[in-house]
Amino acid sequence: MAKRLVSIGIDDMAFYVPKLYLDISALAEKRNIPYEKLSKGLGLYKMAICDVHEDAATMAAEAIAELIERNNLDPRRIGRIYLGTESALDGAKPTGTYAVEMLQQRFAERYGPDSFRHCDVLDMTFACIGATDALHNTLDWVANDEENIGIVVASDVAKYELCSSGEYTQGAGAVAMLVRHNPRLLTVRNLFGVAMESVHDFYKPRRERFTETPVFDGQYSNLCYQNRMMEALADFRRRAVHAGVFRADQYPALSDRWARMIFHLPYAFHAKRMYVEPFVFERKEAGKWDADVQRYGFSEPTAEQFSDRKSFEKAQVIFFKNVSESPIYRRFVREKLEKAQRASQETGNLYTASIFLALMSTLECDAAENARIAGKRFGFVAYGGGSKAKVFEAAVQPGWAEVASKFKVFEKLRSRQAIDYDQYENLHTGVQQESLLAEMGHWGLKSIGKEGVTLGARYYAAF
Repeated sequence: MAKRLVSIGIDDMAFYVPKLYLDISALAEKRNIPYEKLSKGLGLYKMAICDVHEDAATMAAEAIAELIERNNLDPRRIGRIYLGTESALDGAKPTGTYAVEMLQQRFAERYGPDSFRHCDVLDMTFACIGATDALHNTLDWVANDEENIGIVVASDVAKYELCSSGEYTQGAGAVAMLVRHNPRLLTVRNLFGVAMESVHDFYKPRRERFTETPVFDGQYSNLCYQNRMMEALADFRRRAVHAGVFRADQYPALSDRWARMIFHLPYAFHAKRMYVEPFVFERKEAGKWDADVQRYGFSEPTAEQFSDRKSFEKAQVIFFKNVSESPIYRRFVREKLEKAQRASQETGNLYTASIFLALMSTLECDAAENARIAGKRFGFVAYGGGSKAKVFEAAVQPGWAEVASKFKVFEKLRSRQAIDYDQYENLHTGVQQESLLAEMGHWGLKSIGKEGVTLGARYYAAF
């Protein structure tokens, strides 16, 4: 007998954010950067900061535990926990195993000392897209059997050198997702557009001295993001048409198909900045651009108009800026992008978790506004430096609002404690040795082995 076809996707989500934050105004003042450049220009208000005892493993464990508790989920039913991170704590042992070790402690009394014994645990790494890869892989696995239940967790600490151009985009946090059949939140079609090219826009090379901070080229990385995004969008369209999802002429502008668009956000306003060029391209493909030109007076430069490449590129920048400030693009941002930005403004970059926090932000805001999005499609654009983009879509399920109303993303963001610049620098450099805010019942790193067979081993416990 043939297997009954069932839907698969994301059933529920949980978010953990460190309890400390630095107001971006404090960093702007210290670095002599105009506050408006960061707040109004990039959409940065607060930076989530890990305390001494927090790392990618503790944050992952906290997010997963909330997901298990809220859904009254027996850990013995969880077949896999896949972690997407670029903040790995070991070159061989998956960071996910540390998270599961903490979970085992948490649930041992209720479910037994071996409740996670048969759970497959794995880290997946490709800069900021690692958790998207983990989701893609887990969706395939869940689809094989109706009994399969998986958790995908994204957990990262975005850390840059002091005084670097990436410093003000820092952040930290984790998002856990319950993946199963017949999900209440989103169904995800097994259809992904992919684009990959090995480049050096962002990477963490092996060095004589270990450091958590990356080597990166911001401008080049933006270009790679945009190029891979355009290629992945084209690949998604090609695959979707081939699969019979829609006709080639039905959605010349993919954004018309999606009620919301969810992007990886290195900073809150990144998506609306990066999508201007694809927006123009889509309008042309859809046959709408001529009318846009007539209505808004757009004047697109051509290379033939200029004697040198530099002048042409400068004119292009001005042109796309004019498009970004037009009523038609502002409406596009307001309808499809803006709600995803709101949480990111309060956290900074979460690397692998940023795209999924953007999703939670959108859904929680939509639920608060009683938006009618059941049955609507969301488009996702994920990116990881190095570089790879993936594009996929999900359909909002009838029970989405009840699930999203329990996220409490913004409640968690409001409950944090501010630190001053000196405390931030001491945490960043490791001068601070004692936790500033160790909450009872939460996990923390207690010690690191100093010698022999325990050298470098990490030991965690609840406060």
